[in-house]
Amino acid sequence: MKSVLRWLKWRSVVVLAALTPSCRQVARLASRRFEKNLSPWVRLRVRVHLSICDACERYLRQLDVLHEAAGQLGEKIPNLGTEVRLAAEARERLKARLRCEKVG
Repeated sequence: MKSVLRWLKWRSVVVLAALTPSCRQVARLASRRFEKNLSPWVRLRVRVHLSICDACERYLRQLDVLHEAAGQLGEKIPNLGTEVRLAAEARERLKARLRCEKVG
């Protein structure tokens, strides 16, 4: 009986893992949620992933803190978005770093 319960528990974890997005996908979705609303199905899948992945949950909390801090910075410096621009090369370097690619 114990082995059957253990097997059922393991199978339920495998099924949950198959239904949830990967950590990389959760990270992308976490950033995208600030730009547009995610569908209820995607939000549910992310929520299930967060219930079993402490690292992604921590990442989302950190992202929320950064988003809030950036919003407060914009309030203190009203023209930040229009006057400060990154050079195209710097933007591409940042994008590559965020995608965990080597900057050449």
